[in-house]
Amino acid sequence: MREGIYTNKSLATAGPITLYVGDKTITEQTFIHNFLERRINSWLTDSTFREQPGINTPFIFTSVSIQGEMAYYTQDPGNRYQDTFHINSLSTNTRLLIANRESIIKPTVLGELSCANVAKYVRRNPPTYACSYFNYPDSYCTGHKQLQLNVEKDYLVIPVLTYYFARPIAPGIFCHTYERYISDDFNKDILSKLRPEDTLAVQTYFVKLYKQ
Repeated sequence: MREGIYTNKSLATAGPITLYVGDKTITEQTFIHNFLERRINSWLTDSTFREQPGINTPFIFTSVSIQGEMAYYTQDPGNRYQDTFHINSLSTNTRLLIANRESIIKPTVLGELSCANVAKYVRRNPPTYACSYFNYPDSYCTGHKQLQLNVEKDYLVIPVLTYYFARPIAPGIFCHTYERYISDDFNKDILSKLRPEDTLAVQTYFVKLYKQ
């Protein structure tokens, strides 16, 4: 991986939205649209869930400066502050960036998949953390942010994940949890943990960073 500054020019490639219901995979867009419209319509309105996949999709400005074993990351062209990450190799073409400084981390609970721990199982590289006080969800935990960086021939790629999860817990009552723009890849191992009544909507953006 060559040293230098890489940016995405405020663009990304939007992958398709996929809906997982129990052990079924649904890609039919009208069905997915109707589901999201009922459950989290605001994310359709503001294009958090982008229904037209493709390249050159407007996205958050992203810049990564590679210097030796360190990476300096920012998502704001007007902000001089950069998060500093140490670069770790996961495979020939995959790096895991681990933040130098600690930050507040939203904790999850142990055990089988639930609304309280989807945030852990949906990510390929969930952060580790330590808690000075833990009484979920009122906890105070800190750890080191992580993000995945894929190395291609002419550019770098940061996968960015958005998801919505719902599970019925009583007649007409659902628990649900959701996050958007997580700098991590989708962990497909979560699919084996879904119950028949679970629904998980997922979309991944691929932020391509070109050397300046």
